[in-house]
Amino acid sequence: MSYYTLRDCEKFKIMREVYSTIFGSSKAFSEKIGVGKATIFHWIQLEKKLNDKDAIYNTNEPIKCSFNTKSKVKICQGFGLIDTVWSDSFYQISDFEERLPDYKKIEKKPMVRIWTAEDRPQRDRSNLSELESLSTADTNALLEKKLENKSALFMFSFAEKLKKKERIEEALDVLTWIENGKDTFKYIQGNKITHLRAILLSHEKIKDWDGAIDILRSLYYSSAYHLEKPEILTLLASNYKRKALDSATSKEEIDINFLMSSLCLYEDSMNLKPDNQKYYDAINLAYLYKIVDAIEVEYANKVELTTLSKKVESIKNEKDWWEVSSKAEFSMLLGQIDDALLFINGFFENHIAQPSLYEVNDFKIGVLLRQLNLYIQFTEDINAIKLLKEVDESWKNI
Repeated sequence: MSYYTLRDCEKFKIMREVYSTIFGSSKAFSEKIGVGKATIFHWIQLEKKLNDKDAIYNTNEPIKCSFNTKSKVKICQGFGLIDTVWSDSFYQISDFEERLPDYKKIEKKPMVRIWTAEDRPQRDRSNLSELESLSTADTNALLEKKLENKSALFMFSFAEKLKKKERIEEALDVLTWIENGKDTFKYIQGNKITHLRAILLSHEKIKDWDGAIDILRSLYYSSAYHLEKPEILTLLASNYKRKALDSATSKEEIDINFLMSSLCLYEDSMNLKPDNQKYYDAINLAYLYKIVDAIEVEYANKVELTTLSKKVESIKNEKDWWEVSSKAEFSMLLGQIDDALLFINGFFENHIAQPSLYEVNDFKIGVLLRQLNLYIQFTEDINAIKLLKEVDESWKNI
């Protein structure tokens, strides 16, 4: 008898049984996750294929009972489960039943000690003022001496300053010095230290996405730090997105499991953030929906994208480039290219008239251009090509 791993429909059957109060009925669950009742019925029908035990163990004719990416994301949201419940392998039903509670999302913050400014010794608070006017020569001198006689708090603040100066590898060295030291700060502020390390590893100069993912997964699973800092989920989603897309030269080379994880994590992050901070996660979700649509038939649709776009409708700050560009991108993805161009050109006109109020620069423009180029690579969306050309040419003429 050959070994096999539990298939998607087997996992779903166990989820329904373990979380029967959450599932309720096909109608209740369909309304909860926003799909048709017929879709739930289809998922349940797949379970009937599992009755033939001989077929299950016949690896030459495997049972076709996999779910598409959209289904997996919806089920995770419905049962409140972490995305890796699908990618992790299980060989026995009993093992999956036992481990399933480990995949429940943490929804309550644990009681932990939080350091405040008052907890810091006066010496530390005074020394931090040095960082405000630190010259390049002074910075190099501190690094050469490995910050001798400096507190761990000072080192951490110094690492943050190095990050802002794009001195990424040196910032990583400073974090290592903190972790190798004896100061209790590294235990009390361990989450912040590892969070900063993940940010640094994710930087374009390093691109250690696997290292960053390991750290961020640890923060997500074990400490509930994401409830305090939902941006770690955004960063985690971004790293999965990069792993899926940056090395692929065609849509056939994209790892769909990485995209599924990215979708789930952007969704979780968006739901944890206040309304005026949702647009980044929302627009990334929209792009990924469309990319997955190019891989799997009938994934993204205008209803889903319109629902996402409403997440940013309440945002009215027309002076913020990120908000305006997100609105333009949503319009483009929904096929409303004229509205998209209107948003972008309107902002550029205001920028020319009042550059200090309507601030935009090469970096911000570059983020949009990279996003559009990546999206076009896998979808060849005509509207995206038009928006890319307009943004690029208009900015060059400013």
